[in-house]
Amino acid sequence: MASYDMKRFLVLLSLVILTNIPFSCVDDCGPFNPLESKITELYVLVGSLTSSGFITTKSTDFELAAIQIGIADLDYTEVMASIARPRFSFINAAIACSPRLPEPTQAIESMVITSQSTVYAQGHEFLPGEQLNELFKINGNQTIAEYITKQKNDIGLFGNIGSTINFQLLEQPDSTINQTFTFDIQFSDLSEMVIRTDVFEVSN
Repeated sequence: MASYDMKRFLVLLSLVILTNIPFSCVDDCGPFNPLESKITELYVLVGSLTSSGFITTKSTDFELAAIQIGIADLDYTEVMASIARPRFSFINAAIACSPRLPEPTQAIESMVITSQSTVYAQGHEFLPGEQLNELFKINGNQTIAEYITKQKNDIGLFGNIGSTINFQLLEQPDSTINQTFTFDIQFSDLSEMVIRTDVFEVSN
């Protein structure tokens, strides 16, 4: 009789364990509040954009010369959950679940490129401080305005550490460019970041 009771206890214990430890993790599991991320630091590099990607080797060929802006650091904020979560046992939450990845929250509202030196390109003279957005393309084939629209619809496009934007001239300049450029980027949370490149040189 004692042996039968022990077997019955072991069977019930096995059922309890199997029904409380899931075989896969789901998005709503665990007691975790979601995290939001905010960009706190950007970096800027001058290099070349090749068929294999951006490299830090500089080129004066307008078809290769490139400027890369990337996210160097983020700040994370815990967001209090406002919806009820399904109930799970302690074993379920502790073993099966992991905190969600932080969600980027900042859409790019505007991006303005300027220089402290005159630029001669596309048949025009661009004076110091004048907006130069129309001279650049992003990631090979997008205008700056097109990229901003795309990033607003997919914030993760430029919202995580490792996210980058590559800028190149649309056309060969009318005279050699040998100067720095300033990027003023404003985000949807009203934050603003201003960064300046090293000398960017492109031959005419």
